[in-house]
Amino acid sequence: MPRIGDIRLTIRHLFLIVPIAGLAWAVTSPLGDNSFLWHVRAGTEQLDRGRVLTTDPFSIEFLGDGWRTQSWLADILFGSLERATGGIGWAPLYTFIVAALAISFVLAVVHRRSLHLGVTAAAALVVTWQALPFTNSRPVLFSYLLLAAVAAALRSNRVDWAIPALIWLWAALHGSFVLGVGLVVLEAIRRRSVRHVELAAAGAVLATFTAHGIGIWQILLDFLSNREALGFIQEWQPPDYSHPFMIPYALVILSAIYAASRGRLDRQDLIVVLPFLFFGMLAVRNIYPAMIIVLPYALAGFVPDEPEVRRADSPLLVGAIALLIVGAGVVGLVRPVKLAVDRFPPEEALALLDDGPLFHGIGVGGYLIYAEWPERNVLVDDRAELFGADGFERYLEIAEGKGWEAAFSQLGISQALLDPDWALADVLATAGWTELYRDEYFVVAVAP
Repeated sequence: MPRIGDIRLTIRHLFLIVPIAGLAWAVTSPLGDNSFLWHVRAGTEQLDRGRVLTTDPFSIEFLGDGWRTQSWLADILFGSLERATGGIGWAPLYTFIVAALAISFVLAVVHRRSLHLGVTAAAALVVTWQALPFTNSRPVLFSYLLLAAVAAALRSNRVDWAIPALIWLWAALHGSFVLGVGLVVLEAIRRRSVRHVELAAAGAVLATFTAHGIGIWQILLDFLSNREALGFIQEWQPPDYSHPFMIPYALVILSAIYAASRGRLDRQDLIVVLPFLFFGMLAVRNIYPAMIIVLPYALAGFVPDEPEVRRADSPLLVGAIALLIVGAGVVGLVRPVKLAVDRFPPEEALALLDDGPLFHGIGVGGYLIYAEWPERNVLVDDRAELFGADGFERYLEIAEGKGWEAAFSQLGISQALLDPDWALADVLATAGWTELYRDEYFVVAVAP
């Protein structure tokens, strides 16, 4: 029978990798995340400058204003990969590796708590299912990995010394490192452990020794002060509990209740479980991080009282099935990278525009930064901490056909890249603007 170290591989083990193979297909679906693209360009700009960005180089109205890219290290990684390869063909492989590692850390925690392969296999299905909507190429992907890594490190006194270093790395990759600090604090309360208080404090201090220094905390303050602006971005809105991607999280909530009813969750466990369950209910973006932490606790109710009995399987059969699963994943992973046609304008549409100021959508902004900056600065993109609620509100009013004349005159805008469903498309046509291009997703119009 195939072995890895002292682990005897059986068909049951293969259930752990089937969802991972599915993940390989998911990461090569058409790229539709505009934020990832502007992060790539922020990375190349930092490489050129030889320092991190502290002012905005990309927008029309806020050019030169104070703005820090919180994910400076991820940006530099992206920019370096783009320059080394001449494009973004590496994005699916990077996304798959980081996402699969995060899932693996979650499964390690589940298995350490349950010591049951069947329960761990069920966890693989649930956590991968929940991960799929959140598996994009943006730097936030590192947050999931590092949150899962911190959670795994908390399970062993032999490796928990690495937690402050993980938080330091996290602070360089994404501003959500405070989640890791919070998790360690909750664990300190759960265990009544001075050691974990020290680990949390050390992580918070080390976070100030990244490129932004004490400015890392200013990034968080700017974020909190712009919570109203985040309401304009779908991922920061409260979850729609009727949506299918909420099913895994609903199952975890029910599982946690069941585990508590069986006495498999004690009051100390709830110190960690309840805050993260509540955190997941606040915004769509929070669901997967909450799942990472809560799932190992929630599945405790399904661990049988009797030890798991594993029957012997044919080594040839296990090996053959494993090759088929891995092969299927590889086939999915090597598919070429394509941009989502409903999110990004085609080249023929962009070719009709000059380099002057352009009215465009929030989602298109990130793509324009990647594809056309520095020849073109953008009107708006999804950087809520820069544009604020007022900036997003004004953009939405213009898209509805309100106050566009004064805004366009002020900014010198004489061309627009529009969604055909926007009221502004009809308003501009009525005002005599010429439509140069139209397809199912985009309209190009220019002033008379």
